[in-house]
Amino acid sequence: MCAPKTGHSHSHAAHATQPPQHHGTIAHARTTRRDFLRVLMGGTLAGASVMELAFHRAAWARAAAGSADAKLFDLHQAADGVFFAQARVQAMINCNAAIFVRSKDVVVVDAHSKPSAAAALLAQIKREITTKPVRYVVNTHFHWDHTLGNPAYANAGGPVDFVATAATKQLMTDLAEKRLKESVDAIPAEMEKLRKRAEQSGSAEEKAWCADQIRQLQAYVAEMKNYRLELPTITFDQSHVLADPAFDLHLEFHGNAHTAGDLFVLCPQQRALATGDASHCWLPNIGDGYPRAWPGTIDAIKKADFKYVLGGHGPMQPDRTVMTSQRNYIEELTERVEAAKQAGQTLAEMQKRITVASLKSMQSNGYAEFVSRTSGEGNPHWGALPPLQNDVSENVEQVLTNLDKA
Repeated sequence: MCAPKTGHSHSHAAHATQPPQHHGTIAHARTTRRDFLRVLMGGTLAGASVMELAFHRAAWARAAAGSADAKLFDLHQAADGVFFAQARVQAMINCNAAIFVRSKDVVVVDAHSKPSAAAALLAQIKREITTKPVRYVVNTHFHWDHTLGNPAYANAGGPVDFVATAATKQLMTDLAEKRLKESVDAIPAEMEKLRKRAEQSGSAEEKAWCADQIRQLQAYVAEMKNYRLELPTITFDQSHVLADPAFDLHLEFHGNAHTAGDLFVLCPQQRALATGDASHCWLPNIGDGYPRAWPGTIDAIKKADFKYVLGGHGPMQPDRTVMTSQRNYIEELTERVEAAKQAGQTLAEMQKRITVASLKSMQSNGYAEFVSRTSGEGNPHWGALPPLQNDVSENVEQVLTNLDKA
């Protein structure tokens, strides 16, 4: 495999079904999937979000085979010229994308986990929205599932610039090669687990599902064999404006959050905000995060005038409720972990005491129920899924690891 020249939540599928399972099979699948994602993100939870793990647990338990609809995204219109591409389940996760159709061209926010996914979205944009060319691709942060699709736009035949913060470009430069290699190296073992699972199953439906997962993983390995990452061509530290007669796009950095370089894309005229993974509909990814700074970053962007929140994973939001709930959860969890650390508690003790029921932020505005639903918890057709507490415990570990990051 060729490494990138230099230079990572997740998606929600509305029409997937699960192959028949014996009780406990899904829990085992989650364990192996978690191990795989830890490698994929680089080390023990480095860059792996709780919700990537939780969502992949659900996605891994659902059938990808048997569907005649091969679309990777569901397109929703937020406002005039503003669209939201919600990613469907794939073995190798894709992020959502925000699509801004301007007077003569298009701006796409985030580029998925592989060029073929970005190419699929580009084709879908041309079929369902506009034939105007994509002129700018914004990378909200450095993670693989938001950046590895860049080459599809570079190879589309027209001029295109990739826009990110300078910090994001540096993180891509420093980490993309290592994390991509580890992801590819981990796949053969994952495919072997799927083969054994198929051999042990008496269900033709589950066997077909396993075969489709293996097919997707094989395709990913083949696609990334000679991969070359496209780095940002336009970078900035604090703000950058993409002006146009249709509407303006304000790209803004408000502080460390999900990573050291998260940017927000604000369209003031249409009151739409693309947030990447700094705010979305699952529990936050704190593997590369800044738990002390993150709530303040959300406070800063909340001063802007916007209605629609176009997050990196899960459904589009028509207001700020989920954004506020996530912000409060990060703040409360950080305070609890910090107090526990000062009291001399071990990680295991923290994970036992910091529970979903004990977190006020989880109970406020139905946040726990919402996160469970959007990440796949509680669906009776998916079998014996581990409780949301497992994911909160993952967040506790991430916060403890990153507590002192400035």
